[in-house]
Amino acid sequence: MAMSEAAEMAALRERFPKLPLFSAAYQALTILATNAYLLYLLLHDQGSPIGFALFGVLELVAWSAIANTALIPVPKQLRVGSPDVPLITRITVIVAFSAFLLGIAWVCVPDRGPIDELVHAGNPLAVLGELHILWPLLASIAFAGSGSINDLMRWRRVGGPFVTGVAMAASSKFITAIVAPVAAAMLSGSGDAAHKAVVWSSIYLAIKSGAELLMLVWQSVGMPERQAKSA
Repeated sequence: MAMSEAAEMAALRERFPKLPLFSAAYQALTILATNAYLLYLLLHDQGSPIGFALFGVLELVAWSAIANTALIPVPKQLRVGSPDVPLITRITVIVAFSAFLLGIAWVCVPDRGPIDELVHAGNPLAVLGELHILWPLLASIAFAGSGSINDLMRWRRVGGPFVTGVAMAASSKFITAIVAPVAAAMLSGSGDAAHKAVVWSSIYLAIKSGAELLMLVWQSVGMPERQAKSA
């Protein structure tokens, strides 16, 4: 039998209490380190709008795949906040939504040259390396994978409902993949292509960093208790 809304909220509050200072500091350092590296690429003319946009989409896709994989050993009735749908349906949704996000990136980036190179490349990993996003992407995937493993290990120890923390943290990446390219395209203006690319990338990274830090703040506060309805 499916869990009630009240039971799901109780499970969420149990799984996501106020973060301890050390955990919050570690996550903050992770966010700052990743975005600082991307900013380093921008400042040293190694970053590009398509590189940053592609990083955002691939990171979200990878985290979504990891979050869904973590649910496999968990009984369906114990999966908090996860719809009971077949695996093939989940894969189809991820693929379709990935295409949608890539479409947003293609429309919004000022330079589409690297996209054509990526499409026609025989070695996509080499192209990601040329865009300087391969290693930060692998590092992010490793972080998400270790987080899911910790979630599963904790669930096996204590039992009860299961919530994947990766899916929770991925919400900020979802916001980034949709909002950041559109906002960057609208605010970067026109004129010199090189200057526009720098402005576009700066806006994108600012939104990305802000969304991730705001999610961290929300997680640090913890799940709010539902207020009793007044008579």
